[in-house]
Amino acid sequence: MRRFLLGMLGCAAVLAAACGDEGPRPPAASSLTAAADPSAAVATKEGARPGATTTNAPAKRLGTSSGVAHTAKEVALTAIAGATLRSGTLDGARYVIEVPERWNGELVLWAHGFAGFDTVVVVDPPPSVLRRTWIEQGYAWAASSYKENGYVPGIGADDTLALKGQFAKEVGAPKRTYIVGASMGGNVVALSLEHFPEAYDGGLAVCGALGGEEQVDYLLSWTLLGEAIAGVQVPIGTNVPLLPALLSLSGKLGTATAPTDIGLQYLSAIRMLSGGPRPFFLEGFALQATANFGYALADPGRTSLPFQAATNEGVRYGIDPATGLTAEALNAKVRRLAPVPGARDAAAHPDAVPTSGRIGDPLLTLHNTGDLFVPISMEQSYLAKAKAAGTAGFLVQRAIRAAGHCQFSDAERLAAWNDLVAWVRDGKKPAGEDLSGDLSNAGMAFTNPLRAGDPGTR
Repeated sequence: MRRFLLGMLGCAAVLAAACGDEGPRPPAASSLTAAADPSAAVATKEGARPGATTTNAPAKRLGTSSGVAHTAKEVALTAIAGATLRSGTLDGARYVIEVPERWNGELVLWAHGFAGFDTVVVVDPPPSVLRRTWIEQGYAWAASSYKENGYVPGIGADDTLALKGQFAKEVGAPKRTYIVGASMGGNVVALSLEHFPEAYDGGLAVCGALGGEEQVDYLLSWTLLGEAIAGVQVPIGTNVPLLPALLSLSGKLGTATAPTDIGLQYLSAIRMLSGGPRPFFLEGFALQATANFGYALADPGRTSLPFQAATNEGVRYGIDPATGLTAEALNAKVRRLAPVPGARDAAAHPDAVPTSGRIGDPLLTLHNTGDLFVPISMEQSYLAKAKAAGTAGFLVQRAIRAAGHCQFSDAERLAAWNDLVAWVRDGKKPAGEDLSGDLSNAGMAFTNPLRAGDPGTR
């Protein structure tokens, strides 16, 4: 974590870059779901048979605006041969629609990830392998910039649903609609399938923040665990500068590859918090440590809704007692931060609470084992919620053995897409794996190819 000492002044930008659909990118120049009555979404589906869709769009809105004015900008895209590209602006969001000459009558809606905090919104297109495959297979696709940047999965879900209506006006009503998203876009997918089941027939979430506000809770916990183990309090939610405390904390923990004794305790606790022992954990930690500590600098005063709603009050931290610290002692040391009153209110802010797991359509997910930005524990949490809701039959999860965020091969993406289509069209539920328990050898069935150095450091 000595990188942290050199890069902390740019942490907010690093944080923005770390959350994109394809992994870290140069930075671009609230959280989540359970509506007032989330059970209603599933009840209206009556079994949610794959292939069954209606055009009755729900009227409720999930997003909470920041109130900051944004400007929509045209994206520079060229149509794929054999397809027509069109674009426009819808309620402040820019959109792109691409339709093949031989359209099969079906639509894929792409939900992009976190785009930073810039006030210019731009359409972020899907990975090229998916875009090309969709056109070749006869699918039209469409994507919204969303009307705001920031951590805005509720706004993303609303604007993506509105784009489906715009597509029907411009092109025609699709006979099936899929929603595919990455990172924060995976949160958009979960929200959409939970709250708007009649609008979609299936979803694919890759590196998805499926837990909803639990994703922001996790980032808060990252810093609060560090301060507890290092004995350095970070003045989150105050007017006191955070940087000196974060620098002191980082120095006491050491680096990912050369941790101090208390740094080893921190690694153990983060390992347990993020999903347990698994391939490429340490490599993923080394890639993400700076950006995750940068969470505290992104909104130090907790002025935005996702940060106001974040809490670690219900988190039970684990640790290997061989590090010299027991779980009981650790939990006694960790400071508990409550949400700002009213922020974590499902009725007022359905985009600022955890997801419910109450899906009414097939959902297939991919997740890197060594993703320490959106950890694989988000998959574990979502599975537990789906089981509790009785909807786990709609959920198939796959681990991919790799370090980093959204690090998937073309083969892994295409296999997931094609398997989702077969599930929706033909009722052929694809294979997955149980991510609820020991992940020390997860992902062998679906990682293609195995990465260099597999299995990395658990």
